[in-house]
Amino acid sequence: MHARVNTARVEPGQVDEFAATAKAVLPRAKPQSPGLNGALVLADRGTGKIVIVSRWESEAAGDSAEPMYQEAMREFGRFLAEPPTRERYEVLLEL
Repeated sequence: MHARVNTARVEPGQVDEFAATAKAVLPRAKPQSPGLNGALVLADRGTGKIVIVSRWESEAAGDSAEPMYQEAMREFGRFLAEPPTRERYEVLLEL
């Protein structure tokens, strides 16, 4: 299993708006993204830091979701105070 970690920053007052958009966007991604096993959306309300962790059956499955990622970024872009960062990891343990 693999994970993608996307980190971004929004204005602290926009965390709830971002969350509402994520609740609309991310469920649409699942049927469009074979191999997507789930996602977490985390926020620090004080700083506006947002972390999205997605879990994938394989690295290739995550790579194949690039069009979905670009679509989501278009919807999230209005909130972003700076460009997001993206990292990939191999999942070694899941409890």
